[in-house]
Amino acid sequence: MPKIEVELSPDLNDRLARYVVKSRGSLYVQRSEVIAEAIKDYLDRNERKVQRSNG
Repeated sequence: MPKIEVELSPDLNDRLARYVVKSRGSLYVQRSEVIAEAIKDYLDRNERKVQRSNG
């Protein structure tokens, strides 16, 4: 599976950590799965907008 490397601001990192704990529980902190799911959700919501605007 391909990997990407990103730099997060301290605020975004804190938000991500809180989200992971709330959504998956404090014992199940697999950030990579949560991030991959968030990217998929974002693309699902926004891909069509970009395709329409680019004709």
